Amino acid sequence: GLALASQFRMSDGGRKRMDQAMQSLRGVPSLGRVLWFGFGVQSFVKMMGETQLGLNTVALCSCLTEVHSEELTARVLAELWKLDDYPEEYEPSHSQFLALVKACSGVVTFSAFNSNLDSMTGHGRWSFRPDSDCLKASDAIDIASALYGLFQITRGKVERITLLGRNECAFIAAFASWLFDLKIYVEDDAGSVIFASQETLCKADAQVAITYTTKEQLTALQQSTTYLLPDGTDLISSDSYLSESRWILRVPWDGCLLRTFGSTFRKLSGYAYTLGSFLGGTARIYAALARGEPNVGYFSRERFMGFSQLSYGQGFVYSVTSTFKELERVTSLESAMERALDSTFDSAYREVEQAAQGLRNSCHCNSCSGRPSPGEDSTWGDCLFALALTIRKLVTDLSCTDRDGVLPVAVHGLEQHYGKNHDSYKIWISTPERTLVGMAVGLASETDSTNIDVPNSESILRDVRPLFDGSQGEQPNDMFVGIVAKASSGICCYHECLRGVSSVAGAMRTIHVIPGHIERGMAQYDVVKDQAFDVRTPSITESLTLAKAETAIPKHEPVRLGKSEIKALATESSDYRHLLFAYKVLLPNGFIAQIQPGLFSRNVLARTGMLTCYRSTKCKQKLAIPCSTVKKGWMVPCSTRGLYYNSNLALCLWSYSEDIARCVAFDLQSNERLEARNTFLRRDECLPCCTESVLRNTAHILEYSRHLKQEVAHII
Repeated sequence: GLALASQFRMSDGGRKRMDQAMQSLRGVPSLGRVLWFGFGVQSFVKMMGETQLGLNTVALCSCLTEVHSEELTARVLAELWKLDDYPEEYEPSHSQFLALVKACSGVVTFSAFNSNLDSMTGHGRWSFRPDSDCLKASDAIDIASALYGLFQITRGKVERITLLGRNECAFIAAFASWLFDLKIYVEDDAGSVIFASQETLCKADAQVAITYTTKEQLTALQQSTTYLLPDGTDLISSDSYLSESRWILRVPWDGCLLRTFGSTFRKLSGYAYTLGSFLGGTARIYAALARGEPNVGYFSRERFMGFSQLSYGQGFVYSVTSTFKELERVTSLESAMERALDSTFDSAYREVEQAAQGLRNSCHCNSCSGRPSPGEDSTWGDCLFALALTIRKLVTDLSCTDRDGVLPVAVHGLEQHYGKNHDSYKIWISTPERTLVGMAVGLASETDSTNIDVPNSESILRDVRPLFDGSQGEQPNDMFVGIVAKASSGICCYHECLRGVSSVAGAMRTIHVIPGHIERGMAQYDVVKDQAFDVRTPSITESLTLAKAETAIPKHEPVRLGKSEIKALATESSDYRHLLFAYKVLLPNGFIAQIQPGLFSRNVLARTGMLTCYRSTKCKQKLAIPCSTVKKGWMVPCSTRGLYYNSNLALCLWSYSEDIARCVAFDLQSNERLEARNTFLRRDECLPCCTESVLRNTAHILEYSRHLKQEVAHII
C-alpha cells in the first residue's frame, strides 16, 4: 500500500482535507469498553495517518471504498501494482490488499467527498437512476488505468487526460478534485457543461476532461491519454459478482426521494392530502399498539416493535418531515397527517384504508391497474402506492436509528426498500392473506403466517444497513440468529444492547450507524453475535419467596437487590472475522446471570405492549385473580406453595427498584419458556388491567406449557 501511495502527490488542499477527515474520526465503546464501533483509540488508520505515505494510502483506499465494494477496491490496488511494474514476487496477496482496504474504509464518509462526487454528476442532471446499468462499476483494470493517468499528472509526466464513460468518470473527477485540486471539466453527451472547477475554464485547458456518454457511444479507439470507463454490465456473471461490482452513489437526505424516484415522487406529492391521511392514520395505529390501548383491531401486539417515541403518534409525524425535508415542503401534507392522527383507532383504520385505495386508484402502473404483468412493471419505480409504502417503511426504520449526524443515504439502499415494498404489494395482490390496511402499515395479525416485522436483531439490521453502505442486503435465512452488529464498506451498524441492557423497549429498539468498523484493540471484525450458552452455570438457583396470593393491589415496596455488577464478554469465534458477545451479571450473594444481548432485545420488544390499560376511571380496584408477589429469589419453585392457580394459570408479580435486577428477572423467566410467552413487561399499566390482560392470554400461554398444561405467568 505504501508503495502505491508513493506514486502520486496530494495538493496542499488535498492534504488539508484529509487531515480534517482524520481528525473527525470518532469511536464509540461498548459496555466495558471491550469493543469499539467506528474508529477506536487504537485504530490502525490513525497510526497510518502519522506519515505522508500512510496518509496517501488511507486517502486512496478510503475514496475508492466510498463508491466501490471492498472486494473491487482490493482488485484495483492489485492492478495499480501491475501498472507500475513492481516485481511480481513482492506483490501482496488479494487478502492483504483486502485487509488494507477494510482498515481504511469509512475515513472520508463524513467529509465533503460525497458532495463533491454529487457535484460531478450535476446533482442528478445526468441520469444516474439506480435501476439502470450505469450504477455498475467498471472493471478493476479500467479504474486502475484512469487512476494511474491521474497519478502521472501529479508527478508532472502527463499534462492532461480525457475520460469517456458515465458514473465511473464522476468518481475519477471527484477523486482528482478532492485530493489533487486539478482543473476538472465535465460535460454531457450534448456538450453541455455539468461541472467546471473554474468558471472560465474551457475543455481545452482542463487537466481532466470528461464526457459522459452512453454505452453505445463508447468507441474502441483509445489514445494514450484517453481512458474508456464502461460500466460493468457485461461482466456480471453471478450474484456475488453483482454485489462486488455495485457502484455506490450517496446523496444528501434532503431531496433524495426526488433524486431517486423522479416523476413518480412528483405525482405522489400532488396527492398530498391522501398521502398525509395514509401516514397520519398509520401513526395513530402505531400509537395504539405502542401505548397498549385496549383496541388495536386484529393486529398482533407481540409482533409490533415500534416503541421509540419518534416511531408512533406525534413522533412519527415529526419523523416524516424531519427525515425527508422535501415532504415538509409539500403543501397540506402535515395538516393532513395531524388531522388523521387526532382520531380514534377505528377512524384511523378507515383513513388508512381509504387513502391506500385512493392511491391505488390514482396510479396507472401494471400492479395498481390490474393489467396482467408476468414480470416486472414496465417502468421501474412508477407505482405511487409502492412509493408511499416505501416512505412509511423508511420513516419507521429511521425513527429508531441514530445516524451519527449527517450520514448521506445510498441511492441503492432506497431502491432496495422500494423493490421490497413493491414485491410485498404484488404478492398481496396475488395472495391477499392480510387486509389492505395490514399490508399498507406493515403489521401482522394474530393469525398471520408471514414473518413481517417479527422483532429480532437480524431483521432490524438487515433493513437499515443498505441505506448507508449500499449493500445488497441478505435474505432472512442467510442471517445468523443473534447478530447484533455488522460492519462493511466503512459503515458500522450496531444495536443499543451492546452499550448496555435495559427493560425499556424504546431503548432496545435503537440502531446506531457510524462510519468505521468493529474493533477490539487493533483487530477488526465484520460481525458481532450472541454468545451461545451450553449450560447456564454457575447460575442462579435461589427459589422464589412469595407473599400470599391475594386480589388486593399489593402495597409492598419494590425489592431492593443491592449492588450488582455487569461485565461484557467478547470472544473470537472460529471464523476470525466474527466476535461472540455476552453479559455476565454478578448479583449479591454470589449469584451469576448470563444475558445474550440479541435474544434479550428480541424478548423485550416482543413482550412489551402485551398489557393493556384504560388509564382512566374504567380501571378496576382489584386484581382479576389472586396474584403472588415476589419478595425474594429468582427461580419458580417446584412446589406450588404460595401460588394460586386459576384455570391452570398462576400469576407472579415482580417489582425491583433497580432496572438491572428487572432485566435479570425477565431474562431468566423468558429463557425458561418457549418464546417468552409467559412473561409480560409492565410499564405504566395499572395492575388490575395487567392481570386481566394476562388472563385473556391464558389459552395462548398454556398452549406452549412444558408442565402438563399448568403454567406460571410473570408480570415484571
